[in-house]
Amino acid sequence: MAVSVLGFAYVGVLAFGGVGKHYSQERGQALLWGSFHFFSIGLSIGGAKLVAHYVQNSIAWPVAGFLSAATYLVVVGTEPTVAYLWDHRRER
Repeated sequence: MAVSVLGFAYVGVLAFGGVGKHYSQERGQALLWGSFHFFSIGLSIGGAKLVAHYVQNSIAWPVAGFLSAATYLVVVGTEPTVAYLWDHRRER
């Protein structure tokens, strides 16, 4: 699971050219670290793993797919906001 998250982050570093960039929310961009999706990828993979472990029949595939997709979408929506608020916490 950790390797999947690191692989996703690695591709992000390659795409953005590093981790030192900061983007502004005013221009519709989040902090780069918020774009790595550490929590959303990790939690969605973890949820699928839990379903695979505890659900032992044919319903496991659709349940794991739904749970991982829903978890990813919910958490990925909050990551950039949390990263932006964390970076600008002293400006308030």
